[in-house]
Amino acid sequence: MTAHSFSSFVALRYSIPDLRTGMSGFLSVVSLLGLSLGVFALIVVNSVMNGFERELQNRMLSILPHAQIIMPLVSIPAHTKASSAAMSISSVPISSMSAQNISMTKLPSVVPLWQALIEPLEIQPGIIGVAPYIESTVMLSANQRFYSAQMIGIDTEAEKKVSVLPKHIIAGDIARLKDTRYGIVLGSILARQLGLIPGDIVNLITPRIKLTPLGPVTRQKRFEVVAVFEVGAEPDQNMVLINLVTSQKLLAKANTVTGLRLSVSDQYKAKKITQSALSAALNSNDISGNPLLALLEVVDWRENNQSLYRAILMEKIMIFILLMSVVAVASFNVVSILLMTVTDKRSDIAVLRTMGASSIQIRRVFILQGLIISVTGTLIGAVLGILVAPNIGLILQLIEQLSGWQLFDPQVYYIPFLPSELRWPNVGIVVVVAIIISLLATLYPASKAAKIAPAEALAYEN
Repeated sequence: MTAHSFSSFVALRYSIPDLRTGMSGFLSVVSLLGLSLGVFALIVVNSVMNGFERELQNRMLSILPHAQIIMPLVSIPAHTKASSAAMSISSVPISSMSAQNISMTKLPSVVPLWQALIEPLEIQPGIIGVAPYIESTVMLSANQRFYSAQMIGIDTEAEKKVSVLPKHIIAGDIARLKDTRYGIVLGSILARQLGLIPGDIVNLITPRIKLTPLGPVTRQKRFEVVAVFEVGAEPDQNMVLINLVTSQKLLAKANTVTGLRLSVSDQYKAKKITQSALSAALNSNDISGNPLLALLEVVDWRENNQSLYRAILMEKIMIFILLMSVVAVASFNVVSILLMTVTDKRSDIAVLRTMGASSIQIRRVFILQGLIISVTGTLIGAVLGILVAPNIGLILQLIEQLSGWQLFDPQVYYIPFLPSELRWPNVGIVVVVAIIISLLATLYPASKAAKIAPAEALAYEN
């Protein structure tokens, strides 16, 4: 028998829990179950957190863009080939041009940069759609109630390329937003707070101040509610939509916009795709010479909602640490088990030493014993977690049906069910960390066992 097989055989023999041996066997079972429960809980809770993150993200991205190109506050004309041609024509003396030539020559107008960018951006790889928008914070008043909201001016036709807003309309008709000059679409929670339904009138107050003989007054306009949307996320409470042209007039934006909303093929690479597409669009449209182009800013959905996602990330980290402490406690129970095993087996260790076993082999025996217990407990917990985590929502629904108690009230929570998403990298991290903690816990008892002197251990044996 080789040294490795000897250590493995003895470690396996010591690792089999035997309740007849008293406290040592009982603690072995408790440690195994505790480690399994800790790993199981960590995998399930992580999967639920991942599910909430995915559900919230999908709901928000159904109405919010993957990325945005924010225009500078000043208006930028597009220096296209057409405008260059207009400049060259205008530089020719009128006297040298005949009336016929003048009538046949159509001087092209210079379009704003945002309009010149839409078509070149849409043909770039990875870009699904582009739509202009105007954004501003406004105040809404109705039924003697006042609420602030984020107003988004959209082009209803172009918006279909970057969001699935029509799918989330629960009342009214969003198509009326295009036809109704002063029409507005509200989120469901905001509409409920203001006591509004489609057809009602709401007063919209802009941050622009107008000077009158009576003093400065805010600019406000009466809007008809044409539709109500619900995505089950934060926009339901703080977002309103109006027509792009109406928002330009309301905010005195002339033909300018806040920026462009983009939908891309891979939402996790939204910023990279948008930046590449913007560079290619600028070069292809011969407008790269404008110094104001450096003021264009690209942001993605994570940056727009960074406070929310930082909070989610922090919660996931804290929950991981808290639950990993449960795994650590269960893992360090291995210390107690091994110390008790060392105490119970002092005479056995002494006999093995007198038969030629080295201190290294004895140390290896108890390290392997701790690893066998920890790996077994970890794998049992991981298998249970993998089986339960994807089905935790169905299990909860079954419990609600049997008990008659509803855990997630749709009127209170954005998400009225328990979502779950099992991610294999997370499972791997949990398993590896649990085994590493358990391995560290075996070092001290194994070292104590290796230091037992055979003569001293056998001195008091009958």
